[in-house]
Amino acid sequence: MTDVLPDFQQYQMAFTAHIRNPALHGKPANVPEKRMAVYRDAIFNNFLTTVSACFPVCQQVLGARGWKTLVRRFVAEYAAKTPIFKDIPFEFVQFLGRLEDIPVYLTELAHYEWVELEVTHQLTQTQPCIAVPDFLNEVPQFSAHQLLAYAYPVHQISKKNIPREKTTTYLLVYRNAAFSVKFIALNPVTYRLLSLLKAQPLPGRQALKLLATELGQSDPTAILQFGHEILLDLARQEVFMGTSKMV
Repeated sequence: MTDVLPDFQQYQMAFTAHIRNPALHGKPANVPEKRMAVYRDAIFNNFLTTVSACFPVCQQVLGARGWKTLVRRFVAEYAAKTPIFKDIPFEFVQFLGRLEDIPVYLTELAHYEWVELEVTHQLTQTQPCIAVPDFLNEVPQFSAHQLLAYAYPVHQISKKNIPREKTTTYLLVYRNAAFSVKFIALNPVTYRLLSLLKAQPLPGRQALKLLATELGQSDPTAILQFGHEILLDLARQEVFMGTSKMV
């Protein structure tokens, strides 16, 4: 026996279906078009404003019409997993990742732009830093950050610079002491070093010795010297908030 929804639930489903995709679903009966338009426009414009604030470069690449079309698809097709409006940009990135008819570089660009918002609000859990940082014998403490690897140079994309070929790109996006979000383009070796430090709390010396082993260097001296200079340079740029001792 098939269950039939009560009338008010059928009405609610018809109402929301029309708001999400008015081109596919007609408005419920007995609702004046003028009033329906108020709800329809308000919902879409709220989503458009919220999403647009986070992805300015994506908008430039697509143009105003293409951008609105993409946001309309998001409203019509995607079932978000959260009702919290501040999480909508992340849901939008998830939505783009499921689409097969948009360029991969656009999906990566959207993720890169979202990361800036994420790092801005990211909480950090750090141990107290010692007075004089020793990045070789103590554990470097990251500021709020995201370590990223992309198939395209997302930090260089603009309306006039659309990538034609894949170029593996490593980036560090972080928040400095003034709460400004910065990024650094990394080479593969530095990216791997930071990956090792992020994976577990290691003193710099231990992480660099692991890196030397991975690179097939039986004598880690050169790697230790190079790596120490890299860690000091990142510290000057406020990627690290200091160091802490191993417990």
